[in-house]
Amino acid sequence: MDTIPVNHAQLATFLNDYKLLTALLTLAFSLVATLIVMPRVILISKKKRLVAHTNERTSHKGLVPTLGGIGVFTGLMLTVNVAAILFANFNQLLNLSIFNILILLLLLVGVSDDLMNTAPRRKFYYQLGIALVFVFGTNIHIDSFSGLFGIGEIPLVLAAAFSAFVIVLIINAYNLIDGIDGLAGVLGMIISGFMALVFFFSDHLFYCLTSLSLVGALLGFLFYNFSNHHKIFLGDTGSMVVGFVLAYQVVLYLSLSAMSPGLGVFKIAPVFVLALLSYPLFDTLRVMIVRISEKRSPFSADRNHIHHRLLDLGLSHKFSTLLIGIYTMLVSLLAILINNLPINLAFGILVLVVLSLLSLPFVVRLENGKLRLGRPKLK
Repeated sequence: MDTIPVNHAQLATFLNDYKLLTALLTLAFSLVATLIVMPRVILISKKKRLVAHTNERTSHKGLVPTLGGIGVFTGLMLTVNVAAILFANFNQLLNLSIFNILILLLLLVGVSDDLMNTAPRRKFYYQLGIALVFVFGTNIHIDSFSGLFGIGEIPLVLAAAFSAFVIVLIINAYNLIDGIDGLAGVLGMIISGFMALVFFFSDHLFYCLTSLSLVGALLGFLFYNFSNHHKIFLGDTGSMVVGFVLAYQVVLYLSLSAMSPGLGVFKIAPVFVLALLSYPLFDTLRVMIVRISEKRSPFSADRNHIHHRLLDLGLSHKFSTLLIGIYTMLVSLLAILINNLPINLAFGILVLVVLSLLSLPFVVRLENGKLRLGRPKLK
């Protein structure tokens, strides 16, 4: 029987005509690729003793591999580059080549940190250098506040510097929340999932597929992260890589919003981004204030995070992760609901809701197995 050859252009046209199917195939491809790679990473990590040891801050038992980020990286980048071959335009391909190099460098920084504990200052310099190269190399930057605080367009140099700062901030904020089973993976999935929807409805298919590639890779990671017998952690390798991809999506989204400010998904873009990232940003700001007030390095390790507080109140890892995930989805949906309000009013409403909800763990205490109201505490 004769077969009809299908060339690249025909396949791309077909998949473009069926965008929802393409999105689902991308998600599935990334998930399956990660599920295939992750057992190999676990096996090698255990053989080479590349594992996390217990200490006074950890809550896991036994020796758990810490290089889950390699599996996430593999599933993510394999899927993104396949999608690029089919759907990316010339400019997107150029930017992707820069992105590929930078994320590989960040992966190496993370592996080095997981294996040899890189000094925080040196790690910060690496992150800043990568962020600056990304901003200037791709010309993707935050060039408008969309009227938030009365600020519109930002001068180019200031926009580039601010964008690099945002990227480094998100990388480190995401890294700091990676303290209990599933939390980093679930939050990463939620944030990237919302970004996928935004890019889908603004007709940026390749960017949507990039976001879904991360969702699929993190879903594959969570299968093992929640496992009792084959558990693996993201490690700094994964948290920095995922943090960078999340930062890339956020900066890209804010950059696109300046080009199409009247489009519904871009109306109050900065407020929507702050809603998505409110948990890691609030938690990071809070622990930094606590550490500095105690005359310690803001990069020193402790158990002052919100997720630690939830554990101290008697909640399990899974339930704490579930609560934080639900919180993130609710405030993100709130940002969508108030999309048509003036941006500064929407920002004020969001801040009030975020501060109220994220302060709750610190206004209750556990006494004799029961939760009771108590005075707010910084730690």
